[in-house]
Amino acid sequence: MDVSSSWSVMAVVTGGVATLAIFSFLIKENSFYRFFEHLFIGIAAGLAPIVTLRDFLWPQIIDPMLGNTITYYPDGTQSEPYQPLYLLYAVPMLFGLLYYFLYSKRHAWLAKVVIGFTLGASGAVAIRGFFAEVIPQLASSAKPLLVFSDGGVLWGQSVSNTLFVVILLLVLNYFFFTFGREGSLQNRSAQWGRPLLMVCFGAFFGSTVMARLALLVERVQFIVRDWIAAVGSLVGVG
Repeated sequence: MDVSSSWSVMAVVTGGVATLAIFSFLIKENSFYRFFEHLFIGIAAGLAPIVTLRDFLWPQIIDPMLGNTITYYPDGTQSEPYQPLYLLYAVPMLFGLLYYFLYSKRHAWLAKVVIGFTLGASGAVAIRGFFAEVIPQLASSAKPLLVFSDGGVLWGQSVSNTLFVVILLLVLNYFFFTFGREGSLQNRSAQWGRPLLMVCFGAFFGSTVMARLALLVERVQFIVRDWIAAVGSLVGVG
């Protein structure tokens, strides 16, 4: 067995042991599970900055700043001229380094500046993303009750749009508490909002369960096919 294949076998064996350790939580919480839980969190925390540096910071920021993306030909020409504006990348990088003043009691206020700026920018991005997601949903909710095509009515699409609008209004009416509605038509119609919401939540829950089962099936297949075979090759069985 060569070195590459032996490393592959050890990776499969380690992955199988880690999978069984995580699944051991189904029996009860134990030290075996906690060790691999902390190991996973530590690997994830260590891998994130490495991947960020390798895939984003170095190729897209540092290399252009240093001019490493420019190819120099034997005749002295360049593939592209150097852009001094790339040096402006150093400004937000230095600004971000103010985070480390958290470890200074005297200059900790500098870290609060960059933290406040980060929170403000994150809030603005979140609001922008919210409107970018909600506004198209509101626009698509205004469906025509009658859909025409080539001078005729598409009854199937029309019925679907009508059901959609009716269900939407019933659910919205369920959360309308501005006026008293005892014994009113609004009160009677609002009672339909709860079962319709339960149907929606049930569909969401069902899709979540299906996604989790898909992950479970993949792990079980890994244990049965790959891990058992790898363990057998280590002990000389099979």
